[in-house]
Amino acid sequence: MKSKDLKKKVSVKIMKQALTQNEDAEKKVAEAVDELKLVNVELAEEIAERIVIESELTDTKTDLAEAREDLLKAQEKTEEAQQIALQDALTGLPNRVSFEQDLDRGLIQAKRHGWGLAVLFIDIDKFKTINDCYGHDLGDQVLLMVANRLKSFVREEDLVSRWGGDEFVCLLFEVKQEADVIRLAEEMINQIAEACEFGGIVLSISASIGIAIYPADGDTVDVLFKNADTAMYKAKGTEKRVVLFRASGERKAGRQSGGPILKEVD
Repeated sequence: MKSKDLKKKVSVKIMKQALTQNEDAEKKVAEAVDELKLVNVELAEEIAERIVIESELTDTKTDLAEAREDLLKAQEKTEEAQQIALQDALTGLPNRVSFEQDLDRGLIQAKRHGWGLAVLFIDIDKFKTINDCYGHDLGDQVLLMVANRLKSFVREEDLVSRWGGDEFVCLLFEVKQEADVIRLAEEMINQIAEACEFGGIVLSISASIGIAIYPADGDTVDVLFKNADTAMYKAKGTEKRVVLFRASGERKAGRQSGGPILKEVD
C-alpha cells in the first residue's frame, strides 16, 4: 500500500514537473514568436524603406539622365551657335570675326617662332554688274565657285575666309619666301579667271589681290589688313592684278614722308 502511494506521489510530481517544463517551453515559444513578429515587422519596415530608397534612386538616375541629356543638347546648341557666329552662311568659310581671331593667334605664334605670315585680300572685279545682269542667285553661285577655287590653292594649315560681300581673305602661315606668296596669288587669279558655266551662262571672273606680309608690311592685325586692302585696290589698275604692299622702314632724305610703297608684281 505504501509502495503504491509512493509511486503515485512520484508520478504526480513528475507530471507537475513536466507541466511546468511544458509551460516554460510554451512561454519561451510564445516569446520567440513575439520576437519573430517584431523581427518580421522590422524586416518589413526595412524592406519598405529599401523600396523607397531604390525608387528614389531610380528617380534620381532618371533625373540625372534627363539633366545630362539637357546639358548635351545645350552644349550642342552652344557649339552650333558659336559655329554660326564664326561661319559664313553662304560659303561655309570662316567669317570676318573668325579670321581676325585666327590672324591674332597666328601673329602671336609668328612673333614667338620668328615665322613669316601673309595676308591676301581678294576682291571679285565688277561683281555688282554680275548681280545686276544675272541676279543674286547666280551671284551666290559665283561666290561659291571662287570660295572653292581659293580653298584648292592653300595648304590645310592655311585659312580662306569670306570677308564680306565679294571680298575674301587668305592667311598663309610660316611664309618663307615672298616670291612663293606672289606666285600663289598669280595662280589664284588665273584659276578664278577660268571660264565656268552657271545654268547655261558662261562667265569668266576676274579678281584682284593685295598682299601684306608680316613683319615687313605690319605687325598687327589692323595694319596688315589695312595694307593688304590698300594693295588690293592698287592691284585693280595693274595687268597681273596682284600687288605686294611694302611699308618703308625709314624716312629717307628728299622724301616728304615715310609712307607706304606699293610694289607692283613684274
